[in-house]
Amino acid sequence: MLHHMSLPARDPHSVARVLAELTDGQFFDFPIAPGAYMVNGCDPHGTALEILPDDRVWLPGPHEVDVGVRESSGPCSGFHVALSVPVSRERIEEVGAREGWLVRLCDRGPFQVIELWVENRFMVELLTAAMVPAYLAFMKPETYGAWLAEVQRSGAVLQAAH
Repeated sequence: MLHHMSLPARDPHSVARVLAELTDGQFFDFPIAPGAYMVNGCDPHGTALEILPDDRVWLPGPHEVDVGVRESSGPCSGFHVALSVPVSRERIEEVGAREGWLVRLCDRGPFQVIELWVENRFMVELLTAAMVPAYLAFMKPETYGAWLAEVQRSGAVLQAAH
């Protein structure tokens, strides 16, 4: 099951607005990067679309994903996807080690994911069966909206915001 994916856009606000309209969802600021938006509420599965400014890319930071600015065409991109998988964390780690790819368990606050950096170039967030309920609970528009309001009220800066 697809949970969310990131898409680059020249005009992230307009893209988010249109995608929210077409999916009967809502769009919100996505405070991981300036000018980013999240569209969610499209379905009961927590599906979301993250719209990043075209010059933003996901990078493997020191502890978990980070957001950088693309100086030129490089190996990393603004694309990523989150997927539910039927295998265990241990199996994911085995496969990552076999392939020589970075794998790590990351706590996103409201939920956990396992980052798998495919070819050490782009991130796939994997959710085991045990991780899915917390993710689904967070990705409801009312829950995400309340979380965003709290982040904005507190002035907190998310780790990946640059």
